[in-house]
Amino acid sequence: MTLAFLISLSVFIAAVWTLYPVLRLQYQQQREVASLETELEGIKTRNIELAEQVDRLKTPEGVEEIARQDLGLVKDGEQVYVVTGRSDPDLDSQAVNERTRSSDEEQTSLWMEVLDALFGVR
Repeated sequence: MTLAFLISLSVFIAAVWTLYPVLRLQYQQQREVASLETELEGIKTRNIELAEQVDRLKTPEGVEEIARQDLGLVKDGEQVYVVTGRSDPDLDSQAVNERTRSSDEEQTSLWMEVLDALFGVR
């Protein structure tokens, strides 16, 4: 009984030793694919928003809006008050990254955390 147990244990350890690197690589690739798919969804959403903005800017109202906001143009007889504030050019990319990061964090379960620790992901 003891000899059979030791042989079984040895075979099990050899199997784990052989399969662990393959399983680790496969798991890491699956996590990367899931992360990239989530990022892609965020980028697609941002792309749709930008396409809508382009369509809006092709209208006379959109052109007037940009002329007023970005160029500071006014109609005759109007008075303009400019309120200055901090402007962040990376705000759009940060918004996409925040959406991606928050949805990725929501999907992390206890089981995935255990597998991450086992396979050394993150």
